[in-house]
Amino acid sequence: MRREARALSARQEAIIAVIRSWLTEHGEGPTVRELGARVGLFSTSSVAHQLAQLGKRGVTGRTGRDWSTCYLVTPEPPRRGLRSR
Repeated sequence: MRREARALSARQEAIIAVIRSWLTEHGEGPTVRELGARVGLFSTSSVAHQLAQLGKRGVTGRTGRDWSTCYLVTPEPPRRGLRSR
């Protein structure tokens, strides 16, 4: 049985937007505290939970242990060419 993918919450969309702009401005991801301050979450646990949920969905990833090493996963464009039957 397959579950349908749910849409991202407004908070998750805001987190993605902050990460995107932070990466553009600073060249690395924000810390959990910096991210929380921009999104309006004061609990680092809440921010980490949201980041973990985005990671499970395949939207974000990390190259290291710290959240400042996070990156956004870009979806692959649809492949054109031969189709399997």
